Amino acid sequence: MIQTTLLTSHKGVDLHAATAVRVMQRRLATGKALRALYRCELHTFTNADGRELAAELLGRGRYYNPNKHHYGHFELEPPAGDWRDAASLRGGELAAAWPGQPVGSDFVPVPADLADRLLGGPVPPGCVAADVVSLPLGESGPVLSGVLWRLILIADGQDPRRLAESLAVVRSGEQGLLLNPHQEGWLLAVRGGPESDGTSTANRKELR
Repeated sequence: MIQTTLLTSHKGVDLHAATAVRVMQRRLATGKALRALYRCELHTFTNADGRELAAELLGRGRYYNPNKHHYGHFELEPPAGDWRDAASLRGGELAAAWPGQPVGSDFVPVPADLADRLLGGPVPPGCVAADVVSLPLGESGPVLSGVLWRLILIADGQDPRRLAESLAVVRSGEQGLLLNPHQEGWLLAVRGGPESDGTSTANRKELR
């Protein structure tokens, strides 16, 4: 089976991410380590007719507006686990190969570094990227919809995974802003840091 994922990002300023990063930098205990924040809406499913369903979703204004959004269509085989399993969505590891091979986009030709393009471009020198997927718990439909956040963290010796969770997962007034652990599950991967495979999204073998 193949996991199909659609990612969409804003062509202009993403007000959700722009507002969130300012609040996090100013009010969270670890906010000074956050350099930038980017966001994609995601829709993912495992279906034998993945490309047909992806084309159908792209044709609906609810998922993609070509006047406002860039999009990426990705395929991953085998899938990155059962994301309806609540136990796996409590800070589990996001598969290094996810979202998979880019097969479609409004960028023509489809670039190998499509995921990075949708998420603010290459990671700046002296920084580490942490990707956090948040999904509502208890979803049972064929298409799971959620948010992919990319946190650009200053590489200052702190554990990037713990730092990313302290910024993303709401625990108190000074810890977390992006997701509510009582209503959402999350998966996390460090890209290019000490806990990753040492490569960025764009340079992984699967996407060449």
